Amino acid sequence: MKNIISVLILIFSCLSAFGQQGFYATDSTMLVSVKIIDNGRIENGRWCVALKGNKTEKYSPDEVKMYGFNKERIYWSKTIIYGGTPDKYFLEQLSDGKLKLFYFADKKYNTFYIEEDSTSFQELAKGNKSDDSYFQKQLQQISSDFPEIYNNAKYVHYNRRALSKFVNEYNNREYKPFPYFKIGLVGFKEMSEFDLSKSASLDNVGQINCKYDNSFGAGVFTDIPIRVSNFSFHLEILYTKHNYSFSSETNNEIIDFATNFSSVKVPILLRYTYPSKKISPFINTGAIWAYNTDKKTKFFETKFAGNIIEIEDIADKSIVADTQKGFSAGMGIEYRLNYKHSMFFEVRFNRLLSDNKSLNNQDIQFLASFNF
Repeated sequence: MKNIISVLILIFSCLSAFGQQGFYATDSTMLVSVKIIDNGRIENGRWCVALKGNKTEKYSPDEVKMYGFNKERIYWSKTIIYGGTPDKYFLEQLSDGKLKLFYFADKKYNTFYIEEDSTSFQELAKGNKSDDSYFQKQLQQISSDFPEIYNNAKYVHYNRRALSKFVNEYNNREYKPFPYFKIGLVGFKEMSEFDLSKSASLDNVGQINCKYDNSFGAGVFTDIPIRVSNFSFHLEILYTKHNYSFSSETNNEIIDFATNFSSVKVPILLRYTYPSKKISPFINTGAIWAYNTDKKTKFFETKFAGNIIEIEDIADKSIVADTQKGFSAGMGIEYRLNYKHSMFFEVRFNRLLSDNKSLNNQDIQFLASFNF
């Protein structure tokens, strides 16, 4: 019987190259180029509904061994215990190989099944983490012959995408770090420079040649995977403090500018990490907001006219904005200490903008972080 079904699948695979058509198969026959009606995951688990001409025909799991909408989406007739009694249902196949992953859904219930080399068929019950039957522990037992992904099972969530990814990587003997939620600490060095030439409220600031001010800061971060992929949302809250002091001298005047302020910066980034076993490069880009506090600014213009010296305080209270927004981009590497903890090293550029009465600035950051 298994040989017949295997031959039928092979025939279907060849025919499907000419068009993505539905099909269904019994113990001994397969009908291809059939319009299979998709009635949703729940009804698909109970009936195979085929359109023949202007009529529909319904087949139960006792009548049809397998059916599909195309070679990528196939349902198999399997006997499972549901509602306390064994019965046949159509289970959607999510992964194929040494391990086959199946999915069954009802209105208030969904579960997964694992078939190993057609020799064992067992339910992956969600259960409780303290139970030996908990699905993550089952995955570890089933994949024990591939120890490289043993710890990956600890981060698999009970959903189609995560379980499919784990089973496919096991079947392909492909080790990749499994995406998971991270939270940790950040330490960084920041080189920040004012762009004084953009200030419309001060006419003579363009005479000052600003240089980068170096400062150190710290913060926290969280990294949230996007649908079990190599992309993630990366959010940080960073604190730093800068002390700027610049001076410019001409034949008849001196311009002195000094300002101190603290900043809370919140970058919200989209990160892509190239998965590898030990060291993974990553890039990220997105928006950044800054809230500036403890602002103290001194701006003096000293003029010389013969023996007369005039000193004028020309500071503008709005010279440093309360809030700024802009963009951020960076690149770095993730170095894995073990399956759970990593170190991150990154170089990042920030461009922070204000309204036309305030000063813009840009940062170059060197960040090192660690996740718990």
